[in-house]
Amino acid sequence: MILRTIAILFFAAAVLTGFILGWSHSLGSALYRLNAAALNSLQAGVQRYLLPDLWDALFVPLLSIPAWAGWAVIGLGCLATSMLRSGRG
Repeated sequence: MILRTIAILFFAAAVLTGFILGWSHSLGSALYRLNAAALNSLQAGVQRYLLPDLWDALFVPLLSIPAWAGWAVIGLGCLATSMLRSGRG
């Protein structure tokens, strides 16, 4: 029951993000508007301390998805977890 409630909250966040920012607004541009320095630090840290190609292979496609989709994926994960649990979910 709690995970389903959390999933509903994430779906509501996805809908609100879609209405406020627009349905085609990318996650990268939303994070850049929120805190540009943190996004630049994340890029520098990934390229310096992990693999430089990891930024282009994983993070760039992730940052190009619509901003609302991130919330929706987390909501789907919570919903799927609640369905797999035995008992009341």
